[in-house]
Amino acid sequence: MQLVEIKKFDLVTTSCAVAQGIKKDHKPVIQLVRKYKSDLEEFGRVEFEMRPFETDGGTQKQEIALLNEQQTTLLITYMRNNEAVRAFKKRLVAEFFRMRSALASKKMDRNTARLEYRPLTDAIKHEREAQGKTIAPHHFSNEADLINRIALGMTSAKFRVHHEIGKKESIRDYLTPEQIHCITELQRANTVFIGMGWDFEQRKATLMGIFTKNHRQPLIEEQQRLAA
Repeated sequence: MQLVEIKKFDLVTTSCAVAQGIKKDHKPVIQLVRKYKSDLEEFGRVEFEMRPFETDGGTQKQEIALLNEQQTTLLITYMRNNEAVRAFKKRLVAEFFRMRSALASKKMDRNTARLEYRPLTDAIKHEREAQGKTIAPHHFSNEADLINRIALGMTSAKFRVHHEIGKKESIRDYLTPEQIHCITELQRANTVFIGMGWDFEQRKATLMGIFTKNHRQPLIEEQQRLAA
């Protein structure tokens, strides 16, 4: 289980990860979170969500708490300071420090992806105008979903449903650093291909080749790290 994860643009750990780290059941840890929720929320809102976990009877869901660095540090001070807790504290400090660089990279790539989306839409617009064709909103969404299908394996609409993302929120705020990096590079390449006058199938095939060569394995390795 990953100790520290990126949630949108914040670093958080979970009550489940804390329980595993201090070698305790999840139930007393989540109870401690609820007991001291008002204290913890002096450092930001404590969020809860349902996540699946494996049991002998199959997959079930349990409610877990999402805690930022300050909240997690405070929660640990309410625990008995035994050897397991002390070891977990050291791991936690190191992991939050390590993940800050990953978060900074995600923010940079997110901003790059947003800035470079405009050249893509301009390329679509100019190409259709040059051909004397009309322009409709779906011409832009089709290109975005071409890249989403390659990088994420699904359209933005399906990704939104799968991850329970609100309609007014950007899915890119919920992507992993590798996913954003992949989308940014494919978006940049697609802008060039549209400007060269390549048709949809030619661009799709070439983008798939770029994905397979440069991004498939890093994405697999990232998912394995997140699941560990």
